[in-house]
Amino acid sequence: MAEKIPVIAVVGPTATGKTALGAALARKYGGEIVSCDSMQIYRGLPIGTAQPTPEERRQAPHHLVDFLEWDKAFSVSDYVGLAGRVIGDIHARGKLPILVGGTGLYARSLLRGFSFEETARDEALRQELFRQGEEEGPEALYHRLEELDPVGAAQIHPHNVKRVVRALEYCLLSGEPFSNQAARSKQARSPYRYHMLCLNFASRETLYRRIDRRVDAMVEAGLLEEARRFFTWCQERGVPTTAAQAIGYKELFPYFRGEVSLEQAVEDIKRESRRYAKRQITWFQREEHVSFLYLDQCAGPSQVLEKAEAILREQGLLPAEAQGGTT
Repeated sequence: MAEKIPVIAVVGPTATGKTALGAALARKYGGEIVSCDSMQIYRGLPIGTAQPTPEERRQAPHHLVDFLEWDKAFSVSDYVGLAGRVIGDIHARGKLPILVGGTGLYARSLLRGFSFEETARDEALRQELFRQGEEEGPEALYHRLEELDPVGAAQIHPHNVKRVVRALEYCLLSGEPFSNQAARSKQARSPYRYHMLCLNFASRETLYRRIDRRVDAMVEAGLLEEARRFFTWCQERGVPTTAAQAIGYKELFPYFRGEVSLEQAVEDIKRESRRYAKRQITWFQREEHVSFLYLDQCAGPSQVLEKAEAILREQGLLPAEAQGGTT
C-alpha cells in the first residue's frame, strides 16, 4: 500500500484569518497553499470571494485560486480530482501541502478520499433549476428534493442552492436518489494523513463583529464595482451561474435592479455571511481529525502560530525544526 501523503488543513468560518495562518505555516515549513473555497476559484472576483491578495500570494505558492471562467460549471468531483493532482505534485516536489479554506464539503470529500461517478450531469438542466430557484425561491427547489430524496435533502441546508441543484440534477437524470451515490462515494480509502485546524472564536459575537467589519472593508475596497461588472455580464447572457450564488453578489443584484436600497443590500450581505459562518462551524464540529483553535484565547498571530504548530507536531504532521523561511 502506498504511503499516505501528509496534508495540513486550515479550515473554519469566514473572517478568521485562515489565509494568514496558512501562509505563515507555508513560509516556515516549505509548504504550498491549496485553496479549499468553492467561490475563490472564479476569475475576476477577488473582493467578494476574499481571494488571497497579491501580497499574500507572494508569501507562498497558491493553487486553485482565480482560474475558472464565470460560466463554467465546477463540481465537488471536479475539485477532488484537481486538488488531488495538485497535492500529489506538491508532495512529489518535497513540499508540504496545506489546504486552506472554509468549504466543508470540499475538505471532507478530498481528505476522506471520496470517489464520484461522472454521470448524471446536464448543463441545460442545471441552469433551468437555477432559474427556477430564482423565480420560485430556494424553498421550492428544496421541497422538490425532499420528495425525490428525503435522506439526501436532510443533509443539505435548504438555502444551499448549489448543492440542492446538484442533487436534483442527479436525481432527475439518473432516476435514483443522490444519497445513494453519496453513500457509494464514501467507500474509498483516504490517500492522505491529515489533520484539520479549525479557526474560530469562543465568543460568537466577536466573530460576527469581525464579519461585519470585513463586509464594510470589502465595500470600501470596491465590491460594488466588481459586483456590478459581474451583474452586467450575467444580464447580457441571461444565464444563471454558480458564481452568482456567492454571498456578496446575490445580495447586491437586487440593488442593481432597483429592488432594495444599498444599505439594505449591505446589511443582507452581513446577515447571510453570519449565517454562513454558523453553518461552517456546525459542519466542522462534526468532522473527523479536527482541532479547534480559538483566536480570542490567543495573544496575537504569533501565539496562534505557536498553538497550531504544537497541535500539528502532536499529530506528526510537522517536523521539529522549520524547513522553509522565517516568519
